[in-house]
Amino acid sequence: MKIKKFISLSLIGLLLFLSSGCDWLKKKTTTTTNPEVITLNYYKLFDDEDVFTPILQKFQSKYPHIRINYKKFNDFDEYNSLILNEMAEGEGPDIFSVQNTWIAKNTKKLTPAKLTLITPELAEQAFVDVAAKDVLHYDQKDGLKKMFGVPLTVDTLALYYNKSHFEDALPEKGAPSATWEGLKEDVYRLTKKDNSFERFFRSGIALGRSENISRSVDILYLMMLQYKVDFYNKDYNEAAFAKATGIPPTTPAADALDLYTSFALQSNKNYSWNKYIASESNPEKELDAFVSGKLSMFVSYSYAYEQVMDLIKTKRAAGIDTIKETSVRVAPAPQVFDPKVSPDKRTAYANYFVEVVSRTSKHPDEAWLFLSFLASKESNQHYFDKTHKPTSRRDLIEEQAKEPIYGVFVNQIGYAESFAIYDRELYIDVFKQAIDAVIATGNPTSAIKNAERLISDLLPGKGFIPLPPPKPPVNN
Repeated sequence: MKIKKFISLSLIGLLLFLSSGCDWLKKKTTTTTNPEVITLNYYKLFDDEDVFTPILQKFQSKYPHIRINYKKFNDFDEYNSLILNEMAEGEGPDIFSVQNTWIAKNTKKLTPAKLTLITPELAEQAFVDVAAKDVLHYDQKDGLKKMFGVPLTVDTLALYYNKSHFEDALPEKGAPSATWEGLKEDVYRLTKKDNSFERFFRSGIALGRSENISRSVDILYLMMLQYKVDFYNKDYNEAAFAKATGIPPTTPAADALDLYTSFALQSNKNYSWNKYIASESNPEKELDAFVSGKLSMFVSYSYAYEQVMDLIKTKRAAGIDTIKETSVRVAPAPQVFDPKVSPDKRTAYANYFVEVVSRTSKHPDEAWLFLSFLASKESNQHYFDKTHKPTSRRDLIEEQAKEPIYGVFVNQIGYAESFAIYDRELYIDVFKQAIDAVIATGNPTSAIKNAERLISDLLPGKGFIPLPPPKPPVNN
């Protein structure tokens, strides 16, 4: 006999995150004597099964009739292709992970949480703003706003730097500037040019190019958000980021592109990066130069710290000189406007995975039961302890912010932002073309207008984000 209900859903939302350690499930379950054993297939990228083993064991001891079949993937493109193909055939996983920017376009492929489980208001209380905005959308079936996924973490771009280089070149500061303009001067003082093939004995920062910087387009997104760029029109059927604003009129997206590419143009004082310092074919790209001591700063996510530490060990084992582990530090993402004096809020760029329930799942209630357990305070803290991926929960920020390295990323999630993306790979291609065009011509305005046209051509005429239903006419 199949179980119809596990919990009293009408009361569960009231219990969500309202007390320390409280999860969505602190309500007696209603089960039959011999419930049917249900298996939920859970697909996830990158995280080893042992990360979740204690959580799975606790869940299955509480709900022995639900088994979780966990499957890890390492190849992002293969993972996406498999899920879409399986869903097209009415199969696929019950639960899987997607990028935060993917959800808005694909709500039809997902089963949202019932409003009796969690309301938008409670989701906004539990999760930081960017996470709540990324998972709350209008259900196209009934026009109601619902939660379409559980964000376990929110990662952001931050600035990695070599402390020893700053002590050498900028001892009066010892750390990077808080603004991009200040960072330009830091880069000028850190950079050491020579007559080598790379033209640099030491590069100040890895910025400005598209092909040999791991997160080049994400960094451009960060700068565009900091320049307050609106990416789309109100109907989400046309790109609008190349529009001029203000008096006198300026094009914020072009200003962001100009800032990004300025570090790779020889005519600029802050020139510090070219195609020779890091190879496009090298999977470590700028991290290799940083670990070798040839680079002072780069911009990346929290997981880059472990990548740097692993690369140091690998190189040393091969007899190659590296920087000291203690020299690796992390600072918040630089800002366009000085946070000490500007009334404008700081901005960080958020990029992370969200756990969702497939429309093809035959057991959506059980799947959401598991996700609610996974999102509990205890489970989320365990996930941070194992992965160091910053929390999405408001009630864990204070504790996780104390961590010496990863605390920088935790402190940024309150002012992190994102925007919906229609096609991730195509957007990357378009903005890489824009970066390359500026390197070739020095004209960011023309490049950003061309990027806007290319993305507008991709967008469907009806828009790609479910909008709220129209308000009924008011009778006079």
